[in-house]
Amino acid sequence: MQRFFKSIEYIEQHLYDKISVHEIAAASHYSTYHYSRVFKALVGDTPKEYLRKRRLTLAAKRLLTEDVGILELAIDCQFDSQEAFTRAFKALFNMTPAQYRKINEPFRLLYKKPFSEDDMDFLQHGITMEPEIVEQPAIKIVGIATQYDDGDLSLPKLWSAFRPYRDSIPNRVGSDFFGIYECYEEDDDNTRFVYICSAQVENFDDVPDGLITRELDAQTYARFTHTGPIARLEDTLRYIWGSWLPKSDYQYADKPDFELLPAGFNDADPNNKIYLNIPVTRK
Repeated sequence: MQRFFKSIEYIEQHLYDKISVHEIAAASHYSTYHYSRVFKALVGDTPKEYLRKRRLTLAAKRLLTEDVGILELAIDCQFDSQEAFTRAFKALFNMTPAQYRKINEPFRLLYKKPFSEDDMDFLQHGITMEPEIVEQPAIKIVGIATQYDDGDLSLPKLWSAFRPYRDSIPNRVGSDFFGIYECYEEDDDNTRFVYICSAQVENFDDVPDGLITRELDAQTYARFTHTGPIARLEDTLRYIWGSWLPKSDYQYADKPDFELLPAGFNDADPNNKIYLNIPVTRK
């Protein structure tokens, strides 16, 4: 967590600089992919969303305390134009910068405060859950890979798209399904990941057109049980990264993590169980 908060400090020190997620992750000595996953689980925003909200928060304060133009604020906050800055400000605060300056009521806005150790303390002491440590042998999987923009992942939508394929995959092993996170890609405007909806197979013979293949190496996993809908997975992930992992005898292994969905999973059933598998090694 000391490494994680170094990245928060880095963001605060460079709020008016053009920085990338890669640079923020480097401040914590995590890989960019792992850092982005952990950050979203802990904070609730992606690193880019968090950075944008912090910049807009400071801009809102400056509107009331400084004689500064809106265009100057836009440039300081790394927006390409005053129009783009105004759109982002209104999307976050439900009013334009000019309207906010006119009403001059700072407590009307829900500011984005820096993520703090108090927030982490709540995560560490507010929930108790222990995983099962499992030795997962190497497996082969077949499925569909979907690229999505960071912050725009809809797991129910992806699994619905996989439904027409899941019962026609040849050489199936078992009846469970695997949701695997892989790949990270960033350009100036977007951050993208790939999520794979898949099933285990004995071999890659006769793979239907449109499906992809992957092999997962043998790995030790901390397996957490999540009860309830897919939409609430974020709460469990917040606990895993924010509470269990820092206090455990394990550290994250930079391998794919995956969700295991039992056969017959029905997202509408509040008692459904999903098993989150986090790759780990002993400290």
